[in-house]
Amino acid sequence: MTDRAPSAPGRSPAVERRYRATRRAVLAGSALAVGGVSGCLGRASRDDLPAATVSARSTERVDDPEHDATVEVADRTARIEGRFAAPVDCVALDASVFTSRPDEGVALVEITAAETEAGCDGPAAVAYEGEIEFEFAVRDFTLTHYLRDDEDQVHVARYERGD
Repeated sequence: MTDRAPSAPGRSPAVERRYRATRRAVLAGSALAVGGVSGCLGRASRDDLPAATVSARSTERVDDPEHDATVEVADRTARIEGRFAAPVDCVALDASVFTSRPDEGVALVEITAAETEAGCDGPAAVAYEGEIEFEFAVRDFTLTHYLRDDEDQVHVARYERGD
């Protein structure tokens, strides 16, 4: 399943962004409602989701920043490192982990940026690193940067273990 739907003919980019944001909210709300009713999301309790933290190593104003990242997975630990193309140079990064199928080792990590003060300059590239410990062996891992203002996702890294 993907949160990207084909564009209807004649749909403007602004309408398409609102459509994706609405669809994403419905999917997330449905997942939370199902998890709240059954006490679990997949076979993992929502309380058992790992906490993800990212640390910004540096912030640099650049004319044309690009999203980039790498992920290294060693059984139950994922190490991430990358550059987030932020709209301004005073931002804090936050990471969220979604594990809808831990029995299959599937995990998605989403990194977002939030402006920490007004009157900042931009655009900027924020270099970051982080590590996530899972309760299961990771087989499929996707790292996404999420731009809240633009309601846009950029898939920056993926790991898939072959057997």
